[in-house]
Amino acid sequence: MPTPPPSILSLALTSLRKAARWSQKDLAAAAGVRRLQVSQYETGTALDRQRLEELAALMRYDAADVDSALLFFDQLTARPRPAAAAAAESPATPTPDERLVVGQVAVRVAQLFAGRLKAQLASAMVAERLARERAEAALLWQELQPCTGRQRRLLVESSPRFQGWALCERLCAESARAAAHCAEQAIGLARLAVRVAELAIGAAAWRSRLQGYARAFLANAWRVGGKLRAATVEFAAAWKLWHEGAAGDAGLLPEWRLLDLEASLRRTLRQFAEALELLDRARAVAPQEELGRILLKRASTLEQAGEAAAAVETLRDAAPLVESTGDTRLRWVLEFNLAVNLCHLHRLDEVEARLPGLRQLAVELGNGLDLVRVLWLRGRVARGRGRRDEARAAFEQVRDEFLASRNAFETALVSLELAVLHLEEGRPREVRELAAAMAWIFSAEGIRREPLAALRLFCEAAVHETATVEQAERLLSVLRAAPPGCRGRR
Repeated sequence: MPTPPPSILSLALTSLRKAARWSQKDLAAAAGVRRLQVSQYETGTALDRQRLEELAALMRYDAADVDSALLFFDQLTARPRPAAAAAAESPATPTPDERLVVGQVAVRVAQLFAGRLKAQLASAMVAERLARERAEAALLWQELQPCTGRQRRLLVESSPRFQGWALCERLCAESARAAAHCAEQAIGLARLAVRVAELAIGAAAWRSRLQGYARAFLANAWRVGGKLRAATVEFAAAWKLWHEGAAGDAGLLPEWRLLDLEASLRRTLRQFAEALELLDRARAVAPQEELGRILLKRASTLEQAGEAAAAVETLRDAAPLVESTGDTRLRWVLEFNLAVNLCHLHRLDEVEARLPGLRQLAVELGNGLDLVRVLWLRGRVARGRGRRDEARAAFEQVRDEFLASRNAFETALVSLELAVLHLEEGRPREVRELAAAMAWIFSAEGIRREPLAALRLFCEAAVHETATVEQAERLLSVLRAAPPGCRGRR
């Protein structure tokens, strides 16, 4: 028996799918069915009008589009009416009335598909241009890298090649990267990005938008450098320019990035509720691949607010998102922060069970300081278990490693943990030696002004052998609540 021809519903589905440039596999994935099921729909099996409209909607067609496609294939496959057939040149020749209807439907369908094709081509053209301009910006950044700050500024001021939006965007990204290890470098790059934005070609609204974006990164650099008043003022100016330029940006620059950066400032200012609100707003509009990182920052904010249990819950929510990125560094940050918060909650069994996996991640990353941080956690577990000699040995090794890398913040933390052990054992001389070994920290970057002042008071007390366990533990709490953007955490 010959196979019956596809119904007009099936023909309509096939034409709409191909016009949308979807494969059967794409449609099957969107509809939650097997590809074979879509194939059966298109060959005439078990497809009704309601299901056709549901499938079309997945491809962003509306009911009118479905009507047009059905009308076209209905007229194309219709048999001639008897009266009209008599006037036809042959039984297979459409009558003039039929040709008129077919022509009208064909024009409608052609307009529909042409409009969609035009939109697809325009979108592809824009994407190709943006990719090209970003690639050119990467080459320009390579030219700028070996230059001094003054030479970079001269190039930007004198050459239109260095006055494009894509270079501004790249400089902002480089400033954010530099902020993890050098505030001065981050500030210089962000200032250069602001100048590029001021000189960029384009309408006033677009330049305003671009300047708002760049100044948000300058505010972030000021924050990292400890200039919190300047950062607050800069963020206010950034948002003003950003909103004034709303009409000039069709979504090229991501607003979630500004929300994310300001959340870091609010967290530094210990305005935790505001920081969490900003992160929630950022999460609502950020792309899928950024959600895990935003949740990591939310967990860090909760930890600093003293809400370790909520931080653990947030980190567990972040886990599948981080896993989906395939980013080993993000996985390390997630696992390390989870272990730290479990330590805060005295859930030492869980921490100890996680240490082998955490160590394996550190080995994969090839970062020696990450292995040191695993040892640090092992020492904290040992102290909590009452294994004081093991804890002391771990803390001393960790302190020596952080001293060698000139990591001021983490050196101060582990030194204080050692001090607590010594004070509990009535050994003030060792605490005095620890204080003397921390003298360099007061002229180093890495600890904010207020915690640094408290650390100075503790060291003075240690020199006079009047420091107490309570004072050391209180200072530990202060430092943990105000960490810098150090390399082991996010």
